[in-house]
Amino acid sequence: MLKQGVIWVLVLSLALWGGGWLRGLAMTPVGELAPQSEVAGWQGGHQILPESGRAQLLYLFAPWCAICDLTIDSVDALRESGREVHLVALAYQSRQEMADFLEGHPDIGPIWLGNNQLAENFGVPAFPAYVIVDGEGRVVARRVGYMPGWALRAYLAWYGV
Repeated sequence: MLKQGVIWVLVLSLALWGGGWLRGLAMTPVGELAPQSEVAGWQGGHQILPESGRAQLLYLFAPWCAICDLTIDSVDALRESGREVHLVALAYQSRQEMADFLEGHPDIGPIWLGNNQLAENFGVPAFPAYVIVDGEGRVVARRVGYMPGWALRAYLAWYGV
């Protein structure tokens, strides 16, 4: 019984990982320059993302996405630990929808408000989407879907973020 449970957990884990990798193939190809977009800050200000000159993770999420709700705190913890991570909201209908989402995550930030053009430029097929950009502005990796915190830390370490 235990052996079957372990096998099922492994199969499910591989399916989740493989599915995120396959959906990521629909996004901006690896090696291409990442499209730059101006985004507004939730609390004001503007920023061009991705920033030039540094390796970084763009975490693209939607406030209605259940997986985003589960993962955003662990992604933000990576930002707080000193990694270059940008949290970018996409596919939201209103500031109130964002406010409701952020109420459940009061300690994260800063949050950048993306737009449909940014989502289209990166070819985001689903949420959350993870895009790693190197210091030269090239996409070096992209994934979609659930990633446990330990896997995301390894993913970022592998790509030097």
